[in-house]
Amino acid sequence: MPDSRHILTSMEEALRSLDSRIAQMASLTEQNLAHAMRGLLERSAELCNRAIADDAEVDALEKRIDSECHEAILRFSPVALDLRRVITSMKVCASLERISDHAGSLARRARALTHSEALPEVREVQGIYELAAAQLKLSVDSFCRRDLPLALRIVDNDDPLDIAHYQFIDRLTDAIAAHGARAADYVALIFITRLLERIGDQAVNIAEDTIYHLTARDVRHGGSLTESEG
Repeated sequence: MPDSRHILTSMEEALRSLDSRIAQMASLTEQNLAHAMRGLLERSAELCNRAIADDAEVDALEKRIDSECHEAILRFSPVALDLRRVITSMKVCASLERISDHAGSLARRARALTHSEALPEVREVQGIYELAAAQLKLSVDSFCRRDLPLALRIVDNDDPLDIAHYQFIDRLTDAIAAHGARAADYVALIFITRLLERIGDQAVNIAEDTIYHLTARDVRHGGSLTESEG
């Protein structure tokens, strides 16, 4: 990734730069996850390797965003909404970096499965992936667009992914009991499913950070907008 460093001249410019880099990081993260999932479904080691290799670019963007956030705080001493925007930018990019890491882990598990006979249950992961990917996209949209109602909907509607995840884990556990010779492969698929659920959790974190940015209220761990800040 080319380094186009320059000295930020205003808080407004700093925020525009952060918005642009986070959008770029989100796009790369979503792409890495898509490549990892295609690698699983298409049994493509090449796509898996691409998802693993491209995670390095996401890591580099995280460092660049952190650097710009620190520079903005030191140079412009932002307050209120601007300060919360800088803080949440750092938190959102950390969540995106973790999601990309999860995509890399998914790709490694998927690559290992290409060496074994295809499991029929793999196709059922598609629906869980679609829930996680949609949650990720919407959470990023809520942050980039400063869309409070969307962020609130994401936080309040996390159940479908969790339910699909637990139901599929139960099915895979039964499959291990019925097909003991393929236990290692089914365990790999369980880990893949759990990674997708964790990606959904990180997407919810992004939505929670968006709510904090826009309202100064912390809704993590059961918090709500009706509670006092103290």
